[in-house]
Amino acid sequence: MKKFLSLLLSVVFALTGFAAAFALCNYALNYSQSKYEKEPPSELTDIGSPNKVYFNELSNVEKHVYNAILSEIYDFPDSITIPQVTEVQLRNVNSALLYDNPEIFFYGGEGHLISKLNRISYFPEYIISKSEYAIQKKKLDKVCEKVLSSLTNPEDEWQTELEIHDYIIDNCRYELVEGNHVYSSVYGALVNGKAACEGYSKAAKLLLNMAGIECSVVCGNAVDEDGESQKHMWNAVKINGDCYYLDCTWDDPVSADGSDTKLYDFFNINEEMISLSHSDISGGFECTATAENYYIKTGKYFETYDRSDEKRLAKLLADELNGGSDSVRVLFGSLDVYNQAVDDLFSNKRIYNVLTMASRETDKKFSLNSVYRSEDCGRPMLSLVTEQK
Repeated sequence: MKKFLSLLLSVVFALTGFAAAFALCNYALNYSQSKYEKEPPSELTDIGSPNKVYFNELSNVEKHVYNAILSEIYDFPDSITIPQVTEVQLRNVNSALLYDNPEIFFYGGEGHLISKLNRISYFPEYIISKSEYAIQKKKLDKVCEKVLSSLTNPEDEWQTELEIHDYIIDNCRYELVEGNHVYSSVYGALVNGKAACEGYSKAAKLLLNMAGIECSVVCGNAVDEDGESQKHMWNAVKINGDCYYLDCTWDDPVSADGSDTKLYDFFNINEEMISLSHSDISGGFECTATAENYYIKTGKYFETYDRSDEKRLAKLLADELNGGSDSVRVLFGSLDVYNQAVDDLFSNKRIYNVLTMASRETDKKFSLNSVYRSEDCGRPMLSLVTEQK
């Protein structure tokens, strides 16, 4: 009986000791979490992107995890010690890392956690090896250097944005391959010349950031050509003090005959303009200005329209013809103004007056009887396309 009591007491003491140890570890873990939640870390400025919008949307503990991963990820470590987080918090961190830092295209934002007492080890998974990344990064740097060195006036933010926009569109073709990360990366867009919308937007962010212009990727939905809402990514860019939306992917459509077309319809547009086709926009950006919109900036915008504007429309068409194009695309202040202009130009046949005036200001020969209009359903935009002789 004494032996039994002695054994029972030993078990009780052992369980009590284990419970105390567990409670102590749990206290240490909760204390550690509380500490991270109360102490917000500073944004890292010497590594990764120069502006990290999505970092600033994280909770304090998520920010600590973000900084811990970003500080080490370029060295391809097997594991990284991070604060205690849930799987949901870790997904938030990885999304922010990849949206903010397009140059970490070697990292797919996946991995697993191993917890030992109050120590958490994160084991990241890499898309390519460290040696492969070194080779690909060298190729990417060469392209970026080429683009930046070709800028005609780096001090002019609008002109710099325009030239980067044009470079991406001229040198990248839209292609989506499900499950293949390269098509969602800056490497796919700038080196391979093939990318989905994520690759386009990350390429724009990388190049504009390198040129000293604030730019972030934006996630949301967009209505495709079949009228269906699809996941999409584009950019928010700060030009001359104001924020605008920029969508290089939608400015790079493939025409019905398979040829490439370069547009400026989504070059520095505001909330009102983009809401006609894009929704559920991330980032909390406030894009309300219009001054740096492509059509307004280049004089291809008609707030109102009457016959006194025919001369200006003719001059715009002539300038495009002299520049080697066969058409001019203009933006109107509203659908009502657009409908008024189209009715007068085509129903009242005033288009022939415009074409006649344009022919006097260009040596390019085109048929005055073959012009046709190309319209964008739902947006007040009009293209006048001529047939060259």
